[in-house]
Amino acid sequence: MHIIIFFIKFTKKISNKMKNLLFITLFLTPFIGISQTTKPIEGFLGIKFGSSKAVVMAAMKAKGAIFDKENSDKDDLGFSNVKLGTRDALIFLVKFVNDKAFEADYIFDPEVEAKVIGQYNDLVDDIARIYGPGKKTKDYTSPYEEGDGYVLTGLGAGKVDFHTLWSDVNNNTIKASITIHMQVMLTYQDSVLTDEAISKQQDKEKSDF
Repeated sequence: MHIIIFFIKFTKKISNKMKNLLFITLFLTPFIGISQTTKPIEGFLGIKFGSSKAVVMAAMKAKGAIFDKENSDKDDLGFSNVKLGTRDALIFLVKFVNDKAFEADYIFDPEVEAKVIGQYNDLVDDIARIYGPGKKTKDYTSPYEEGDGYVLTGLGAGKVDFHTLWSDVNNNTIKASITIHMQVMLTYQDSVLTDEAISKQQDKEKSDF
């Protein structure tokens, strides 16, 4: 089992305005024991993993998405005005390695923190209708424990972790989670290209020395 860590830039919307950049740590795993999905995880929004930046840009433009230059760089393309079904994403990010899309991230902002768990559960249920049941995890770190009435405080403190994972036969994954910023995050990831991205990052780190 290996854990993949990516630091992804997103903006936090407050009163419908984009605020300062923040970093979210995402842990995605091909965990042993995750039940396989009933449908292959081959891409996102009808776009295949491995698609080039040009292909993704054209496909997103055709869907009415707006390019978000502030949250884009040579390896990431950010978009606003993106929907997943009827859900409006605060931001949508596609990550690339060697001009191949390997990861797509949605952030959904309930704006009212008390609704975040309900929106997370609704999203998990909708994905399960397509891909089958995922592996649900609820982890509590002291002093928080299930049923103590402080679950939202624990989530915001990073002491409570809610996430659900789906994995297909190729170890491609979907992960739904609640972030410490009280937003719902959904990530689609290709396992082979993710390994390529990790290797590239490791080579870069070695060259720095």
